[in-house]
Amino acid sequence: MKRMFALFLLLAGSLIAPGTAFAQEAANYDACLALVERDADAALGMARTLKLRGGEEEAGGMHCEALALMQMDRPAEAGSAFFDLAERMLRADDALRSEIYAQAGDAWAIAGASKLAVKAYDNAIARMPEDPTYYAGRARVKAIAEDWEGVRDDAAEALALDPNYPEPMLLRSAANRKLGYPRASLVDANHAVELNPHSLDALLERGLVHNALDDKASAWNDWSTLLRYAEETGRLEHPAAVAAKTYLAK
Repeated sequence: MKRMFALFLLLAGSLIAPGTAFAQEAANYDACLALVERDADAALGMARTLKLRGGEEEAGGMHCEALALMQMDRPAEAGSAFFDLAERMLRADDALRSEIYAQAGDAWAIAGASKLAVKAYDNAIARMPEDPTYYAGRARVKAIAEDWEGVRDDAAEALALDPNYPEPMLLRSAANRKLGYPRASLVDANHAVELNPHSLDALLERGLVHNALDDKASAWNDWSTLLRYAEETGRLEHPAAVAAKTYLAK
């Protein structure tokens, strides 16, 4: 995160002279970031003070404010803060603005504001149409909203750009499974497990596909393997492990 915003300070177009002032602004931003996890309330107060100073410090304050709001479990407000920052970064390059739009999308998705989340990812994709991560992000948002045809389309776009990208592979598998095409799902699920045999998410999804195909033995094997890996790596609280345990108990 600090790397990304340091890049913003270089690309957004300085409103002040370089040198000591620039270094001080970067230090203020770093100090605000350092507060976020330790004392989000204090970070929010500092961020809003920085916003009043204008220039680069205003931008740094806006970003720190959004991060503090996320830490305080206020994702709807954080989404608005990220989005407003991205809208104002007119002199930054498209790659950086897209990252901020994506942060807005993720925050709004957590808040359950799926339409706003899709809008944020639309903006990211418009600026970086060759970056598969933003199609995958929009697919993830649409999965939360259960727009499975939209998930499948966006996941396919991501995979056209990067055929070995696990996240959209699993999203497309889930979409096809939900839409009633488990055999198509199995192709993606198998590929995802081949790419990362120890992936808890991939094993969970392939188990669900096997279950949809009425192959209970294979589903049981995938979920049992998942739980074994989770136990070996101290990840029994991982959502995929919790889900697998529930399925095995049925």
